[in-house]
Amino acid sequence: MEYILHLAILVIIYAILGLSLNLVVGYTGLLASGHAAFYGIGAYATAILTTSLGVNFFISMAVGIIASAGAAFLIGAVLSRFDGDYYALVSLGFNVIIYSVFLNWHGLTRGPLGIPGVPRPALFGMGEVFGL
Repeated sequence: MEYILHLAILVIIYAILGLSLNLVVGYTGLLASGHAAFYGIGAYATAILTTSLGVNFFISMAVGIIASAGAAFLIGAVLSRFDGDYYALVSLGFNVIIYSVFLNWHGLTRGPLGIPGVPRPALFGMGEVFGL
């Protein structure tokens, strides 16, 4: 049962990423490839806050959303000056830069090893939310 729940969570996460990509590519016609970078910014912000600073999961998730939205706003301000092929190249470049930072900043992200020990969500300190 735990494996099926894990697969369901992954399917939902990737479906949300696919829907966000459809909003940009499908409705505006702009070829953007920075979605993975924004996903990584939010995920790393949440993981760092919960493991290093001991912040509650839901508060750290809100901070991760704000950090990702702030990065999206900043890169959106830069990308608004480009059009067509240049837009696609700059968004791809941003994705590569964020990937390189996450992969090589060993002091913060532990590089390719990742951040271990991210606690499962708990609601008001009453155990695990999803019963795992």
